[in-house]
Amino acid sequence: MNNEKNNNKVVINNEFDYSNIIPTVENIKYLVQYCDMVYKQFILLTEEDERKNIQFKREYKQYKHKKKYSAGFEVFIYMKSYKNSLTCKDLETFNSAVKDGNIKNVHSLDIKLNLDYQSGKGDNLIDYNNLFKITLKPYEIEFTRKSNNNNEDMNNIEKNINDLFKKLPSMNTIFCTKD
Repeated sequence: MNNEKNNNKVVINNEFDYSNIIPTVENIKYLVQYCDMVYKQFILLTEEDERKNIQFKREYKQYKHKKKYSAGFEVFIYMKSYKNSLTCKDLETFNSAVKDGNIKNVHSLDIKLNLDYQSGKGDNLIDYNNLFKITLKPYEIEFTRKSNNNNEDMNNIEKNINDLFKKLPSMNTIFCTKD
């Protein structure tokens, strides 16, 4: 991921409606796999940044991607009865949920990819917030991105997720017609 030179402070609140796609387990697994891969790359990037700075006192540390506490990747599976909900923190646990039959007759499913980080020197760190969220409900499938910066890497993640959605089979119905 590129450093802060490619970051411009803005408010990005992009919403995309994919309510006419056919959300099969395989299609959703493909989206989860992509988000899991992106999150693992992000973690490697933040860990490398920490390793480079471990030798310095706090005031001399220079971060490009310091992971924020809010960063994370989760898949929330809401069952028909809200008592039985699952949270998967990676592709492996999601695949386990699929194998165990937990992705059948669900009420909804949320995929959250949060790539929040800080950049800067010492205690003068700038916050960069990047939330990608996919919400799947019957006849309501949305992808949103909320960011406080215009970053080429985050723009590419948004583009790639949209490209994945565009490859999924879709069908116009009486509930949702897209041209």
